[in-house]
Amino acid sequence: MSSNEFDINDELWGNLRVCQKRSLEIAFDYLKSPIVHPMKSCLISIPTGGGKTGVMAVLCHKAKQGKILVLSHRRAVCNQIRMEIASGFVKEKSNGLDEMDKSVYSNLSNPSESGVYITTFQMLSNMDKEELDVFKNTLDLIIVDEGHAEPAPLWRKLVRNTVAHKVIFTATPYRNDLFQFDIDSHSSYVYTFSSAVVDNILAEPKFETVDKEKLTRYVSKFLNKYPGVKCIVKCKEFSDVEEYYDLLSTKFNTLALHDRYKGKVSDVHKNRVPARLRDTDFDVLIHQRKLDEGLDIPQAKLLILTYAVSSGRELVQTVGRVVRLYEDINPVVISVSGGSNVSIWENYLKFDSSLIGDNAVQTFLGSLDMSSLLEAYLEKFPDQSYFGNSFMSKFDLNSFEPEGSLSIPTVSICFFDTLKDFDVNSTVDFMYWENTNKGELCKVFSTSFDINVIISIVFKKSSFLRRELFFEPQLEVTLVKELDDDIVAVYDSRGRNFNYRKELSFGGALDRNRLLNIFSESASSAIRETSGKSINTATRRPDSMVMRGQNLEDIASMQNNSSYRLSTLRSSILDISGDVSEDYYVGIRSGRISDRKERSLSLIELNDWLCHVSNSLKKRYKAFSPLINSYANPIDVRLNLIAESVVLDFSGLDHPIEMTISGKTFFVDNTILYFQYDNGFLLDDAVPESRVHVEIIKDPPYIDMYFEYSAFYRGGLSEDLIDSTDFLNRRVHKILFNDGVSYSGERFYQYALPVAKSFDFENSYLSNMVIGLDSLQGAGLDEKGHIGEGVYDIVGGDEFKCSSIFYLVDQLKCNGLKDPAKSQLGPFYSYIPEVDFILNSDMGTEPADFILSSNNKLVYVHIKCGKAKYQPQSAAGALAEVGAQAIKNIEALISTDESFLFGNISELNSPWPNQNQDNKMYNRLRLFNGERVFSENNEDRKKKLEESLNVLAARRKSTVVDKEIWIIAANSFSVDHFSCQLSRGSRAYSETLQAFQLMQSWISTAHVNDVGLKIFVSP
Repeated sequence: MSSNEFDINDELWGNLRVCQKRSLEIAFDYLKSPIVHPMKSCLISIPTGGGKTGVMAVLCHKAKQGKILVLSHRRAVCNQIRMEIASGFVKEKSNGLDEMDKSVYSNLSNPSESGVYITTFQMLSNMDKEELDVFKNTLDLIIVDEGHAEPAPLWRKLVRNTVAHKVIFTATPYRNDLFQFDIDSHSSYVYTFSSAVVDNILAEPKFETVDKEKLTRYVSKFLNKYPGVKCIVKCKEFSDVEEYYDLLSTKFNTLALHDRYKGKVSDVHKNRVPARLRDTDFDVLIHQRKLDEGLDIPQAKLLILTYAVSSGRELVQTVGRVVRLYEDINPVVISVSGGSNVSIWENYLKFDSSLIGDNAVQTFLGSLDMSSLLEAYLEKFPDQSYFGNSFMSKFDLNSFEPEGSLSIPTVSICFFDTLKDFDVNSTVDFMYWENTNKGELCKVFSTSFDINVIISIVFKKSSFLRRELFFEPQLEVTLVKELDDDIVAVYDSRGRNFNYRKELSFGGALDRNRLLNIFSESASSAIRETSGKSINTATRRPDSMVMRGQNLEDIASMQNNSSYRLSTLRSSILDISGDVSEDYYVGIRSGRISDRKERSLSLIELNDWLCHVSNSLKKRYKAFSPLINSYANPIDVRLNLIAESVVLDFSGLDHPIEMTISGKTFFVDNTILYFQYDNGFLLDDAVPESRVHVEIIKDPPYIDMYFEYSAFYRGGLSEDLIDSTDFLNRRVHKILFNDGVSYSGERFYQYALPVAKSFDFENSYLSNMVIGLDSLQGAGLDEKGHIGEGVYDIVGGDEFKCSSIFYLVDQLKCNGLKDPAKSQLGPFYSYIPEVDFILNSDMGTEPADFILSSNNKLVYVHIKCGKAKYQPQSAAGALAEVGAQAIKNIEALISTDESFLFGNISELNSPWPNQNQDNKMYNRLRLFNGERVFSENNEDRKKKLEESLNVLAARRKSTVVDKEIWIIAANSFSVDHFSCQLSRGSRAYSETLQAFQLMQSWISTAHVNDVGLKIFVSP
């Protein structure tokens, strides 16, 4: 018959498979095309066992091109191709009626004759350059078998620019293998594995797992059941070849193949694959990468994988050895180690299915054109360039070595729990296919320290052009490493969200406490930044909140945090000298730990960093922090909750979202959106089909949001419509349920005040604020030394009564002495040790009872003394009056108005307590400029007071002077009783809970104005 003007014997044509006929028709049609430069290649993809060697044989003899070069990258495969082309396939399929049309040469010793030359890339590269140039220029057709990435650099160097037709054969049409070959998408044919199974050309393998101890028995049973079949055993290392040979050779006729057997004289140990291996009497063939590709052994129906094969292409080629039809025996693939082999095979089948149909194939092949664009772009660069201040090599995806060349500019790693079926090889393989199916050039690299590297070259359309197409290539890097304790670490340059990606066997991000273990080994740390997101209603407060400061642990007003979940945290680890040794950012929902130090790491350095972090994560030590613990904590999932409202957050998107449901299109604003929930909610009120439902599920992430109809979205003007199945779930800000429960950040929360459960006072922010002093409890203790109606005891005309609280504060004036004893300075000295200013500002509309100051602190003191001399408790009433007085006078502490005057300024020019008391204290100014003040007359006292008030005003205005309120409550409030009651949580005395809330309001007011607060009480 005649096919596209090429004459083929009818007997031969009739014995060809449909896929072989179609391959030849495509190839013959391509070979009719005129020679142009550069000449694109024809791709013929037929799965292993589908008959591509036969197509190659017919093509060589029936093509009208006179001089043909057939290239392979392995000698054993090359020999088998030579046998099929020289004397095998054509005669067999034509029943001997068809003669060979061309001579076949197995070497290049005399390459001047016409015919078919069959050799390897390596042999071609050994030719003399001038001789090679002459040979290339005389070629009419070049055929490449198994066009994988390994020979690609040689292809480019040796024959790519040769002006001849080129046909590339492959069983695995992977993008990164083919982009070097300039594939013509309109002159190519892809026949899938699944099609070959349906057409009864190949058999679907069955995957099983067998323990090593039971392997011999399994092989024996299989070989006895199917006499004449062969078993292939694939090993990872030479030691494995030896081990499995020892295991199986005692029972079966076994051949071991490995390069290390070179020079060893043995019929059962060889370093090269024997010719016509399928015709030998070996039952078991053990090898390391010797039988993976190209060899035709139809009797091989049992494949044993002794390890988890890391490369998808390698697994597909290996499985290809046993899927040929042979006596109706179904092939079986055994995994001795378990692992990811079956998962990787399933990933391959998904990819294979994606190539069914002309449109799918054209889309795939069309992406190879983009690849050639990139390569042509890179080709223009010289091999070495001087850039910046150093010499740099040209990037080549196939020859790239990440261990020596890859640099990670920002260390930002996400840590996830893994599901029980997690296997890192399967996960990496899935990521590879996911990237590949999106049109990316992608390659996977393994490293000696088990970091899996996925390099992708992504093509993006320039956003600056409206009608023209300009592709912007971008290099993207994904790193995956399996850590201890069922944790996987992922670096992704694109910042993609991998939470709960079940197809990757990823669970959620590590829980908050485990992530924050990164700070557990430090002597001390300073939290620089936190952010939180509201877990309940936020009508009168922000939905999200960010705090930044030198050390946020110094912020004591933390009750507000209980309405928020901790979203992100940045903290510095300090060494013993207080210097920053490490600085980390932690993203709670994403599981991200970022090293904030400005540095880039090599893969080896990054591996060391990961090992350090891994050691911290697996300690499961809960680092204490009052600030962190003040945020809401998750609760267990409840399946019977009823949703009341839903808040979605689209604010991180650059554009409004275009949604399409049942043919109706509408837009959703890229902002935070609030919806009332009643048997669902409408994403757009005008589109009834946009109803969204919320379902609680028992497994993380616990919530599934879904449309009633198929829905698609487009986030930007240049993006295709994308299925919305998981889109809304990743945009949930919070869902509010009945019973005060909310869902946020893939966790459930129930709003609770800090004292709803046991409150640990000793380790809380209040412990540095509510201070118990022994001197503030006891019989005879008095506020001011009261001895009668409006009369106070003044000792020696200048001292307060020693049993009064005023006296205890006034002791600070002894700091004006040359060398005071500690006992002279009183109980408050340690809280303002450099005091140089003391003013008794009591009486009238006073700003405080005392004003204390140093160069770096300004304190307004408010004093009360109760009557509970022996067992004071912790009622709010004991503090209410004095606390209210303190807070209402806060303006006097913080005003920057120089003309601001105290309400009792006239009293300050008069003796204390008043002019009418016989026994009075003339010197209200107790300490000034670090010295005791003794004024003899009113004019002198007035002058000193004016001078001191000017100093006070200057310090009040100064931002370097800390402002502080002291509330002193003696014989009325016990810190021990307060702590004990708070430990009981909501079962504490009501009066104690009221006191806690009273303090919160004072703290909030004070801290909003950057004022510190200390409450001194009885022990």
